[in-house]
Amino acid sequence: MTKNKAPLYFIALVPDAELEKQVRELKEEIKEKYNSEKALRLPAHITLQIPFNMNEENEDVLTEALQQVANKADAQKLQLSGFGNFSGRVIYIDVSNPGPVVELHKKVQEALSAIIHIDKKKSEIHPHITIATRDLSRKEFQKAWPEFKERMFKASFVANSFTLFKHNGKTWDVLKKFSLDG
Repeated sequence: MTKNKAPLYFIALVPDAELEKQVRELKEEIKEKYNSEKALRLPAHITLQIPFNMNEENEDVLTEALQQVANKADAQKLQLSGFGNFSGRVIYIDVSNPGPVVELHKKVQEALSAIIHIDKKKSEIHPHITIATRDLSRKEFQKAWPEFKERMFKASFVANSFTLFKHNGKTWDVLKKFSLDG
């Protein structure tokens, strides 16, 4: 992070420790077999708001706005099933009931729009948990995808909170966790 650049934040649903462990094992497998390790830098998560820059002075306003969203939202059981891909380089676990995530994303975006500029072109989401990201070469993707395309994966977790992360210049730190109290 440079002196003049506002810090980077993002907001996500983070699964329970058991599912986090399963996802980490998949990420480790991809690192070992296909030389893609960037996805290991973050815990398993479903993005609610892609990374955005914001002045630190607005953190209190942001956390208050997100707390208001959390107070009105209910915990949801999310089902994960199978794998998908984006752009021939990203492999992810699919959320088979994305509706609750899409709705929570809309509420988060409404709250954020009073604080930061929201790019409407980048505001739609496809709920998923990434296991291999853009450091997976196209050649390695061609090897990995046939395996994951056919592989079974089923899991679920109760999304009873969401997390605000802040980048410290090297890694993402948890700034605050918001319980869904609805």
